[in-house]
Amino acid sequence: MRRLNAHFRRQPISLSLPSLRVDSFSVELARLIQERRRTGLTFAPEAGSQRLRDAINKKVTESDLLATAEAAFTQGWQRIKLYFMIGLPTETIEDVLAIGDLVHKVLGIGRAAIGRRAAVAVSASTFVPKPHTPFQWMPLIEAGELQARIHALHSALRDRHIALSWHAPTTTELEAVIARGDRRLGSVIRRAWELGARFDAWDEHFRPALWSAAFAEAGLTPDFYARRRRPASEVLPWDHIDSGLSKGFLLAEQERALRAEPLSDCRQHCHACGLRQSFDLRACPSLAPAPTGTTS
Repeated sequence: MRRLNAHFRRQPISLSLPSLRVDSFSVELARLIQERRRTGLTFAPEAGSQRLRDAINKKVTESDLLATAEAAFTQGWQRIKLYFMIGLPTETIEDVLAIGDLVHKVLGIGRAAIGRRAAVAVSASTFVPKPHTPFQWMPLIEAGELQARIHALHSALRDRHIALSWHAPTTTELEAVIARGDRRLGSVIRRAWELGARFDAWDEHFRPALWSAAFAEAGLTPDFYARRRRPASEVLPWDHIDSGLSKGFLLAEQERALRAEPLSDCRQHCHACGLRQSFDLRACPSLAPAPTGTTS
């Protein structure tokens, strides 16, 4: 950052950072950014409650986030953006409302530091289960329940200094379908294109009726791919791809997440995830030795 600042010092170029880990935020790094021009800072707590952050192994505490917010506001930032997910497995309405409580605390810290200039932007994206993860067997949240949780969050964040945005449920459903689809989806995607589907990542161009017609012609339903809980015994379309992580490890991680138990750092204790066997590693680089008698 110091070298970039020096290199572009005489040019109208400013530097910004993507979403930052709350527990690795550096005030010194923030100072380096503000030498050029203070852009917004973005952090990703992911969930509002500590229980749910433990479930997804997001080792960030409320005090971490509040301390980071205080550092940012006191260093001159007027706006912070926070990323959260809605629809995580085991999420309850209390977890959703905890997002509102956390955001108001961040805004309160901003107001204490710089007054009413402080603002917080909140982005709530819908959790989409993906292959090769502990939640690859889990269903996408039901559309009605998703709408109810977004409405509850919107009501909890009624403040003109808080801006809330969220992803459209229809585009999220299509993402969930394609993320865990099989080869039969190839004909659906082609047919949607033939019917005129274009630039679907942009809400103003997304035409769900075309996709519904394409699924109907193929004799398939989006819910089969997106909102069906898959048994552990099911052969998944991506099982032939070896990511290095064993299915046994992913299933154990899913059970741990459902119990909301965080996993310890593998630099202190090996959890036999399968990477060593898959890639014939004598040891994971700079990590703890493998425990004796473990299998992937």
